[in-house]
Amino acid sequence: MSKRSYDDITWLEDPKDVIVLANPSERNYILELPTGQYRLDSGRRMRTLRSILDIGQISELVSRGQLVVEDK
Repeated sequence: MSKRSYDDITWLEDPKDVIVLANPSERNYILELPTGQYRLDSGRRMRTLRSILDIGQISELVSRGQLVVEDK
């Protein structure tokens, strides 16, 4: 097996674009993302890109405080 070099990687995220989206609520949510559905259960968090906040359902849940963006 060959080692992967940085020249082989087609995409590297910018660390400041990465966020942690957390569900501090008592509810489980099914998030409708462009890539498909994602289940974010109560008390769980997901590491994702900041651009997820541009999705209507996500921005609404964040504005209502049902999902929060945490510091990494």
